[in-house]
Amino acid sequence: MTLQPPKSNTSATTSGCFHLKQRNVHYSTQHKYSQNMEVATTKGVLSHLSRLEVQKRSLKSQPQQPGGVKALRATVEALLTQRDQLRAEIQTHKNIKKLRVSMDKQCTNEEEETEEGMDEDSENSNLLRLMARHTQLKDLLHAHNVVGGYNVVKTRQGKGVCVSVATFYEGVYLNTYNLEIDVKPTVRISRHNVPPFIPLNNLAEQSNMQTDLRTLLDPLSQHLNAFAGRQQQFKFVKELHKSVEVMESNVLCSLLVLKFTVPREKTAVLCSLDYTDCTRSLPTRVHFESDDEELPESPVWKTHCSFLMETPVHKALKTMRKTGNIV
Repeated sequence: MTLQPPKSNTSATTSGCFHLKQRNVHYSTQHKYSQNMEVATTKGVLSHLSRLEVQKRSLKSQPQQPGGVKALRATVEALLTQRDQLRAEIQTHKNIKKLRVSMDKQCTNEEEETEEGMDEDSENSNLLRLMARHTQLKDLLHAHNVVGGYNVVKTRQGKGVCVSVATFYEGVYLNTYNLEIDVKPTVRISRHNVPPFIPLNNLAEQSNMQTDLRTLLDPLSQHLNAFAGRQQQFKFVKELHKSVEVMESNVLCSLLVLKFTVPREKTAVLCSLDYTDCTRSLPTRVHFESDDEELPESPVWKTHCSFLMETPVHKALKTMRKTGNIV
């Protein structure tokens, strides 16, 4: 019998070593990958921190702009002042609304219940009642103008009419202007007390007054009320702002030149307001002049320029004085 040599385990051993090497290589690869990720993460964080540090240094090195800061402060102070005014107006309107409800309902029981919420001992209670009555009458007059238009009275046995055009500003009725108009045989203006600087003849030519009289009266009312608004604003400037000097104005109230004084520098500033649109009570152009040539171009005074074009001049001056920009 031929003896067979025993089978060698070399292949098994080789296979085991091969799998072991594969596991070692796989482990080594994973280990190196995790190390690389940690290094990359660390580098990413460090680079991000480095960028933040550079940004911080660049911000510190940038020069501050005092003009921009002053403009922002002036804007903030103006907005705070407007906020306080609006809060006071809202509270006043709430109280007036309560009183208006009782007046409109015209019911004694409901009126007593509504007025119980008011403080009878308050110093402003009587004033609030007068204001409520004033708003009620104003609404009635406004409704009359909307639905009926104007006060019209027949004259000369129906051959003519007298039309009254009322002007008002901020709820206060001012002057009334009258026109005597012939209706027979043709419609024409015979007499009136409209100021000569109001283009009445041009308005009449541009209108269709032969068939619709309101095509004349509506533009005329717009011109007259705009003039009344400008006139009242100029009046308030003289009465309420003694430190502001009125250097120039005209009869039409289409031009107003004021002189301000800047508190700290004691610098004089001339402010010219042009009202070229005679149908509006706000200026169409505002211009500043000063010995300090940089002052009119500063952000603060550019803000004042825009503010004066959007706000009645006497109210704008009040805000500018409260913010300390003028004396």
